[in-house]
This record gives sequence, C-alpha cells and structure tokens, in this order.
Amino acid sequence: MHAQRLNITLPYTLARDFKRAIPAKKRSKFIADAVREKLPKRNLKKELIKSLRANKKYYEKVAKEIQEDFKYADAEIWERLP
Repeated sequence: MHAQRLNITLPYTLARDFKRAIPAKKRSKFIADAVREKLPKRNLKKELIKSLRANKKYYEKVAKEIQEDFKYADAEIWERLP
C-alpha cells in the first residue's frame, strides 16, 4: 500500500485527547479508518443513472438525429437486397 505523509492541524484539546487515547504506533491507522468512514462512498451506478436522467432530453435528441442519419442508409441497403 502506498502512503502519503500529511501535516494537519487540530484544536489543542482534540490533539491532546487524541494523543492520550491512541497509542503512537496506531495513530495513522486510526486516522485513516476515521477518514475512510467519514468520506462519502461513491456509488458510480447511482451517479451514472442520475447523470443520464439529468441529460435525458439531450440523449433523446442525439438518438433521433442518429436515426434520421441512418434512415437513408437503411433504405439503400434494403433496395440492393435481392
């Protein structure tokens, strides 16, 4: 696992309580777990669905344009079939 060193600032009493409660060798893991727990979890499927819904009219317009473009190509192919 790659790690990155960070320099953070905490209020004095919070830092003091943190140092008292968490042994020195376990502080990085404690902070990593706390941050991981608090960060919003990304749900890519939900984000994609939300984006598709927000842009529904655009995608419908593009789909109609594509259908229109291929309408003539489809007709030409059908005319050439035996």
